[in-house]
Amino acid sequence: MLALLCMVLFSAAAQADRSGLEQQLEHRRWTLNDDSPSQIGALAETHDGYLWLGTHDSLYRFDGFEFTSYRTPDGHDLGIVSSLLASDAGLWVGLRNGGVYLITSEKEQPSRFDLGSGVIYALARTADGSVWAAANDGLLRYDGKGWQRLGSAEGFLGNNAYSVLVDSSDRLWVADEQRLYVLQPGARALRDTGIRSNRTRQMMQAPDGALWLIERDRESLLRVDIGSALLQTSRIAIGAEANAMLFDLHGCLWLSTAGSGLLHVAKPNEHGSAGFDTSERFTARDGLSSDFAWPLLEDSDGSLWIGTQNGLDRLRERPLLPAGFPTNAHNLALGADDQGNLWAGSSNLPVMRLNDDGLHQLPLHTPISAISKAPDGSVWLAGPEGIWRSIGEQLEKVSALPVERDLDSSVRTLLIDRQGAVWLSLNRQGLYVLREGQWQRLPPPSANPTQLMPVSSALAPDGQRWFGYRDNLLVSHDEQGEHRWGSAEGLDIGHVTAMAHLQDHSWFGGQRGLARFDGKRFQNLPLSENGLFDNLYAIIPVASAQGEDLWLQGKGGVFQLPAEEIAKALNDPRHPIRYRTYDLQGGLANDPQQVLALPTAVRTAQGRLWFVTRNGVAGLKPGWQVQNSKAPKVSIESLVADGAGISLQAPMILPADSKRLAIRYSALSLSAPEGLRFLYRLDGFDNDWHSAGRQREATYTGLPAGSYRFRVRALNQDGVPSEQDAELSFSIGQMFYRHPLFILAVALSVLLVLHLLYRSNMQRAAERLRTRLEERHDERERIARELHDTLLQGVQGLVLHVQAAADSLPADQPARTKLENALDRADQVIAEGRERVRNLRHAQEASSDLPQTLRELDQLHEHADTDYQVEIAGTPCALHPVVHDELSQLAREAVSNAFRHANASHIRVRLDYNPRQFSLSVSDDGRGLLAEYLQGAEPVDHWGLKGMYERAAKIGGTLNIQSAPGHGCLVQLALAGPLAYRQPHPRARRWLHWKRLIRSSQP
Repeated sequence: MLALLCMVLFSAAAQADRSGLEQQLEHRRWTLNDDSPSQIGALAETHDGYLWLGTHDSLYRFDGFEFTSYRTPDGHDLGIVSSLLASDAGLWVGLRNGGVYLITSEKEQPSRFDLGSGVIYALARTADGSVWAAANDGLLRYDGKGWQRLGSAEGFLGNNAYSVLVDSSDRLWVADEQRLYVLQPGARALRDTGIRSNRTRQMMQAPDGALWLIERDRESLLRVDIGSALLQTSRIAIGAEANAMLFDLHGCLWLSTAGSGLLHVAKPNEHGSAGFDTSERFTARDGLSSDFAWPLLEDSDGSLWIGTQNGLDRLRERPLLPAGFPTNAHNLALGADDQGNLWAGSSNLPVMRLNDDGLHQLPLHTPISAISKAPDGSVWLAGPEGIWRSIGEQLEKVSALPVERDLDSSVRTLLIDRQGAVWLSLNRQGLYVLREGQWQRLPPPSANPTQLMPVSSALAPDGQRWFGYRDNLLVSHDEQGEHRWGSAEGLDIGHVTAMAHLQDHSWFGGQRGLARFDGKRFQNLPLSENGLFDNLYAIIPVASAQGEDLWLQGKGGVFQLPAEEIAKALNDPRHPIRYRTYDLQGGLANDPQQVLALPTAVRTAQGRLWFVTRNGVAGLKPGWQVQNSKAPKVSIESLVADGAGISLQAPMILPADSKRLAIRYSALSLSAPEGLRFLYRLDGFDNDWHSAGRQREATYTGLPAGSYRFRVRALNQDGVPSEQDAELSFSIGQMFYRHPLFILAVALSVLLVLHLLYRSNMQRAAERLRTRLEERHDERERIARELHDTLLQGVQGLVLHVQAAADSLPADQPARTKLENALDRADQVIAEGRERVRNLRHAQEASSDLPQTLRELDQLHEHADTDYQVEIAGTPCALHPVVHDELSQLAREAVSNAFRHANASHIRVRLDYNPRQFSLSVSDDGRGLLAEYLQGAEPVDHWGLKGMYERAAKIGGTLNIQSAPGHGCLVQLALAGPLAYRQPHPRARRWLHWKRLIRSSQP
């Protein structure tokens, strides 16, 4: 990644700028405000992609976004870290107090080795797997089993070892207080090279094989040519004391210094004893976190990392290279002509023109807020003082504005059509057309005051003039007149602020994303819903091998939509479109009180794209960018339920009353963490993936009880997804009051309570009714006594007197015959009266034989051809005397009506002795009743139906009569068991009731 930097850094254009490093490299720093540790003394990148920082505080891990302090599984930190080495076995950590740790996994306890009390200055590993440590106590070697200290027997003559290095030939170089040793592969003893250096701080091998050394307390470097048998040395002054050095993949030399920042040498072999021929510094004035810098590291993505006294810095090649316009230019408007010139106007600087010869400022010093390319390839510029056009490399004024200069009459957009007419939109004024030197104001397309003037415009290949308005309105003008496009045609992007026209379709961007227009209808492109694609300011189609890529610029930055992804998204709106991100910071260097010049991006004749960004105008050539194909590694960091952290160790069962869950996730990307974006979903709750953008936390509230699986996927700045989703499975317990068994128990309890209340009410009602019936029974007995003691006895006495009178008459007297006939009738009356009295006093004896009573009813009527039957269900029980009497009379009336009036062939009487409910039904197949009788009307001089209802009401029963003319009649009476029976049914027989219910529920 730094190759282009090494080639162009010291070009003429770069040298003309204040700082070539600052112009060519994107710099990012992390300090205390970003939770970065300070006093960073060692850096290493492990195979999993994490950056490890050894500091005066402890060991830290960095994923490009967040710093995490390392602690052993038992909760201890490691102390002051002095050196780091990443190997296949894990991360070797050298400590200032002489200890060495080997970390193989963050979840496992690291291996600890006690090597004395001296500082571990450096660590290195040879091809045979041996690990070497340069320590204050000497040189040590780890052979996989244990550490051994080397001495004179192994060729090491010093007391301290300050630096170790394994070169490209697997030779081990060791530096002590003043000597330089080498251990050839397979050799058993070190060899003194004869080179003398003062307490070497670091050794590094250059791409040409030479060995470079940094000596303590010297402002120079020692270069050792090891390509020949006789080693040759040379010194290069650097003007500062170096702490660390690094040769990047392309041979450029980087040096960190103690107080002078960072030194960069593009061609380190071009030097003399006095110093390098060309070099450049990057210091705190340029944004470095501190001029006191220590370790240097180039990661696997080609980014350069610098540990300093105040924090951590990263340098990498800018995805968008600066054009070279002054950084203090505000509200830039861009335009490109056919001659390869890039024109720029601003609100505070003269008009500028950039080409291969450099940057040129024109004498026109006026605010410019709109630039447009005419069909003839020239560029037109407009501002509050008028309109100009380019002629070659100069400008010519065309016209003044159609209105007098006003603070609110800024030019919003400018368009030149094929006929040479000038279309001009003025803020708060409207749309004007200049033809043949005359301005004409066009009427606004609607009465909406926000649609008074267009905010964007473009000329289509067919000559149509397109204008974008606020509030989802497009207007086109052609030979047939004006055409308006809006929601009815499928447009749904809000304010229309960008457009691009091709031969067979067009693209429109605005406040709410991007839409494709096929000439009839608009189709929204389903982009991320995280806000990155809101407020699009420029659309540039670029042909690619797969079709037509789209380059977009909006408030979220600069994006490239690949052609194949566009096609997939148009065919499947649910497809999560993959895109590439270039301007990771987003935003524009625009004065909020000034009109934003649109579009904010243009394409030159050479195919280069230029964008107005917050750091000025920057550009790139499509197809020249090296895509980052390295898939990010995504992980789930934490789970918080209602503010309490939950261990990620399975199984995870969250409290039943959990209301708010926050799942924090992250992904590893050292080179461009700002370009990472995330997709997540919660299986068991979400139906689709959520596009989280750069957000690193998912929040859920009010999740019901159940089992869930959270999945998160990361995509890097080029749209490459993580190889594997990070997953987290958990479950939420059921609240006891929501548990099905608890709900069932409550329901059963409620039903039981209702049942008990019902039974209690029924028992009270039965007792009240039974009390009334007992009172009626007592009244019957009183009446029986009164009849027997008064009326019957009086009548009997009267009969005796009449009999005596009759006996006194002669037998042949007619009067005696009449008296004897009257006495016979009186005997019948007395007999009937005695029978009635007996029934009143002994009704309970007849109450158990209701079926027999009903069977005898057919003797009252002479209908031999009528089939009369009495059916019994259940076991007959004794009825309450009053109930028996009322039922007998009611049944007598119903049967009598059937015999006398229905002209029925079949009459059925059914008695059901159900323990819960007694029922009586009388049915016939006769001619039925008239509808008005059922509705309450009574036949003249007949009161049978009314009497039946009254009798049913007296005993607390329910009477239902169903009939229709010609279809017979059904009389049904239902009475609760406790009211009907004299004694309750035995409990042992209650199962028969449930059996009947079960049978009756079956089809």
